[in-house]
Amino acid sequence: MTDRPHLHSLADIKAMLNDQVHRVAYHYAPPAKGSYEDKGLYFTLNPGRADRSVGSFWVTLKPGKWQGHWKDAATGHGGDLLDLIQLAMGLSPADALREARQFLGLVNETPADRARREKAMAASAARAQEAERRAAEDLARRKDQALGIYLSARERIAGTPVQAYLRDSRAIDLAALGSQPRALRYQPKCYFKQIDTETGECFEGEGPAMVAAVSSISGETVAVHRTWLALGADGKWGKAPLPQPRKALGPFGGASIRLRSGIGPQGGKGAPLNKCPAGSHVFISEGIEDALSCAILLPEARVLAAISLGNMGGVKLPRNVAKVTLIADRDPGPEQQAALKHAVSQYQKQGRRVAVWQNSMGGKDLNDALMGVTTQKDGDDGQ
Repeated sequence: MTDRPHLHSLADIKAMLNDQVHRVAYHYAPPAKGSYEDKGLYFTLNPGRADRSVGSFWVTLKPGKWQGHWKDAATGHGGDLLDLIQLAMGLSPADALREARQFLGLVNETPADRARREKAMAASAARAQEAERRAAEDLARRKDQALGIYLSARERIAGTPVQAYLRDSRAIDLAALGSQPRALRYQPKCYFKQIDTETGECFEGEGPAMVAAVSSISGETVAVHRTWLALGADGKWGKAPLPQPRKALGPFGGASIRLRSGIGPQGGKGAPLNKCPAGSHVFISEGIEDALSCAILLPEARVLAAISLGNMGGVKLPRNVAKVTLIADRDPGPEQQAALKHAVSQYQKQGRRVAVWQNSMGGKDLNDALMGVTTQKDGDDGQ
């Protein structure tokens, strides 16, 4: 084909690129580990920088006003498909336009064009490799840091603020279980540094915290969850007045906090999760307090905490788990309802039976129900 760029205006080029938006997006912002499409948006790594994780960069594929536009929430930058070509290949605007014409088959590729293309793609591949290397190093660092926090914490929580918090503020008496969950520990001086996004105030220091090990399906500690505690005006231990009194450190996706392994066939503790018997039933909650409430009410149950609603459907389970009961908050929000529905479908796709428990006794969650029952029992005992 002859080189006749004067036949196509800038608007024509952009329109033709939009007509092939999927092909353009996947060519200049190629799929990476974790890439996905959701509601007409294509999420992948930013091809113009050493982007380490999918989530902040996307291209709009669906028809409409924003079709073909990309956005990087991490940097605030964005543009159209011609800008994407310029970003991905590190070109000037004029060279990006020539690259677009070439991509659309409107001009012939010269040896100089080919050399420029190969150089740009090599640079892009190098950026991707660097991002992958840095991501792996960061992952290893966070896992080591999380394990260090857990191992440095006190193993026994009897007589500590953790026991007082669970018993007095959450109606969870671990003595009823016979022994404390091994995943829980007490750290009297747990470091925190948090920013209040509304006021800009910085909170930094050390404070007592309930520390929980987050384990992969194999049992490896891959992250740690911390709940900072403080003594309230009522003399009870509660969550500390921090912007985020609960925080996880480390890659907890697919992992969970193992709080109860149930009861074995001859009594005593049940088998570890990855060695559970065929046909096992697992209860999964979002938070630690709901999981412990379940363990108090059903000591024979195997109970896990997923840490977040988004991870409730992503916890990796062995094949021997036949049924999953999700202990869900009673939250009417559309995003929360959609996340719960997604969690149910994930386990159903794995061939497992799924049930959902939500509090119908007043309150938001299972721990609210437990506290209500305990309060009523204490009132009856006092009469």
